[in-house]
Amino acid sequence: MKITTSKSAAILSALVLSVFTIVSPFARAHALGPNLILNPSVETANAAGTAPANWLTDKWGTNTATLTYKTNGGYNSNRSTYINMTKYTSGDVKWYFEPVTVTAGTTYTFSEAYQSNVATSLVAMSLDASNKESYFDVAASVPASASAWKTVTYSVKAPTGSKKLTILHLIQKVGWLQTDNFSLQAPDGTTPPPVTPPPVSSSVPNFSVETQDPSNANLPTSWSHSAWGTNTAAYTYVTNDGHDGTKSVKVAISKYTDGDAKWVYTPQALTRGADYRFTGWYKTNTIPHVVAQYIKDDGSEDYFGLPDPEPAANAATTWQQYSDVFSVPQNVKAVSLFMFISNVGWVQVDDYHIAPYTYTGFNRGLVTLTFDDGFEENITTAEPVLKQYGFKTTQCFATQYVEGNQIAINEVKQIAADGNEVCAHTVTHPWLTQDTTADVDYELSHSQQFLQSITGQQVKDFASPYGDYNASVNTEIKKYFSSHRTTDEGFNSKDNFNPYRLRVQNMGPHTTLAQFQGWVNKAKADHTWLILIYHVVTTDPALLTDDEFNTPKADFDAQMAWLAGSGMPVVRWDNALAEVKAQ
Repeated sequence: MKITTSKSAAILSALVLSVFTIVSPFARAHALGPNLILNPSVETANAAGTAPANWLTDKWGTNTATLTYKTNGGYNSNRSTYINMTKYTSGDVKWYFEPVTVTAGTTYTFSEAYQSNVATSLVAMSLDASNKESYFDVAASVPASASAWKTVTYSVKAPTGSKKLTILHLIQKVGWLQTDNFSLQAPDGTTPPPVTPPPVSSSVPNFSVETQDPSNANLPTSWSHSAWGTNTAAYTYVTNDGHDGTKSVKVAISKYTDGDAKWVYTPQALTRGADYRFTGWYKTNTIPHVVAQYIKDDGSEDYFGLPDPEPAANAATTWQQYSDVFSVPQNVKAVSLFMFISNVGWVQVDDYHIAPYTYTGFNRGLVTLTFDDGFEENITTAEPVLKQYGFKTTQCFATQYVEGNQIAINEVKQIAADGNEVCAHTVTHPWLTQDTTADVDYELSHSQQFLQSITGQQVKDFASPYGDYNASVNTEIKKYFSSHRTTDEGFNSKDNFNPYRLRVQNMGPHTTLAQFQGWVNKAKADHTWLILIYHVVTTDPALLTDDEFNTPKADFDAQMAWLAGSGMPVVRWDNALAEVKAQ
């Protein structure tokens, strides 16, 4: 196959505007699906050992170039691809991965690491159902980086009729180009918006763990490790495998009953009330969790849970990037971010950064009130207050508590008739990630069908019990529902919006009125969508313990009274979703 790219820059420039959406130079790296590229780090050789498996080369025009499969000096492993062009009149030369199956109209995130002593370019090749080729610019000029590896990330929209896609990194002048560590990923539910990578930040001491503690060879300076609960954890200061440099830290749990284990850096002072983006790199054979540890002014600790990473299939061997945002409460004097594991498995981390962040807002701020599980007590404690202020809510039911119970059925019917949205919350309220695909499918489909049958209305949205989900669960959710509300804490904005990973603030017995007001005021100022999760609103002290997510009725009454006077729109989940999707 002869690929004749870049023959007419004018034609390509005209076509790219109508067919590809290009976001340059960086695209969001979290909430993505698995890497579609086979042999993405080119570590596996073909049968002859002369090239990486599942990779091809091509050259055209009048030029002299050598293509080499290098076996040392790769980006974060041994192997890489290399082109050395010694004479050039016309044409180009490239390595490229075998075209992968894509969905027309979907925006994919492409990234790679490279070194070069000349400017190069990136072009996408699309194949239709008859294997007809078309070419479109991804980056007309990729700047030289001769002394160090550089990672670039772009968003590329598969054009109408596209069945397969590959990305060609071209060299078109005398010079050399070395490439490695490729990724092409579909977004998890929405087009990933652009994000600028954070600069090296003093907010994380010894961010790449390259500096060893002078008093302990097993620790990096300003870092330590800890665990709680009943588990057996081992901690390693890795000295020959790092994302940035050669060092990293690893924790492995070999026996687990409860608790967690992690590496942490010394908490640092950040600006109170400010927003930040945390970025870290990791390898793992499980799904780790990410938390912001807040040290409050009174010395106590609080924790803010960020969305879980979604590791690619090659995460055990290839560094993955995690990136998400958090806010610093006004009463917090120091913050530390860390990844932890709470099951048998391991996670290795490196290269942590924190940088100031600004939300990209919607046209206006919104508040959505959601209630989980369908507690009967809420009919007498919460509903009268909600009706008093004219607030419409979204109420999510686990149907095992409704089916066969005529009183409960009548209450669900009344909630819908009063103008509230009814959402599905499974049948039996299980941990979905521990169920088989068939069981997950039943939990979703049956709960939706039953609720629709008794309300006569569409049930379009889903809330996962315990906020327990992963990429496989989300795949099933998408078959039945328009969106998925998690328990991941935060605000929904244009730049992080994913309808299948909607963020929330979790209400509980220790949520103060000031905290509630702060969330609402922030959403109003930043034009973000704030989703609040309530469970039971109660006067029963037994339901207001530390391990419950319930709300004292007096607190709820005060929250709703203040919200009614705040001027903030209170909008049902389905209506808010339609509003922000249209922007």
